[in-house]
Amino acid sequence: KSKTVSTSFYKINPDLKIMLHSEYANRYNGGGDNALINGITGSLDYRSGSWQGYHNQDLELIVDLSKTTAVKEVEITFLEDQRSWIFFPTDVKFWTSIDNKQWSEISNPSFEGKLEPSEETKIKAATAKVNSKNIRYIKIKAKTVGDIPDWHIGSDHDGKAWIFADEIRIK
Repeated sequence: KSKTVSTSFYKINPDLKIMLHSEYANRYNGGGDNALINGITGSLDYRSGSWQGYHNQDLELIVDLSKTTAVKEVEITFLEDQRSWIFFPTDVKFWTSIDNKQWSEISNPSFEGKLEPSEETKIKAATAKVNSKNIRYIKIKAKTVGDIPDWHIGSDHDGKAWIFADEIRIK
């Protein structure tokens, strides 16, 4: 009898579509355009291949649910590893729409991106309570730190910050 080998398969919800308005770095693509909705969550190692990295730019995207749907909560996860110039976004905002033209901002997203020195690698989710029965589109924008802060070694090299994002969860 030979050894048993197992693996996990992930199926992307065929009703979900994502439109990226920011360009991820090819070397940190997380698996391509659908990386943020593929069900695979990133680890504390940014080199794992699950994270999507955005260099010196805000992350902006729209998720199309394909039909109007009841949504209670939206969440997106970020990685911080300052030793590798990866910082949490300074701000994360969420909007909802029925027609992809008129948007309503969700007023109380829960995310605090404090800009403090840290040697610790962390994962943090930005969450927004929605509680609506008529949503088709969800827009998310995460603001980059931009220039590396003065207290970071990267500031001596005109360094620019990265945002690393992973799974968007819609409940």
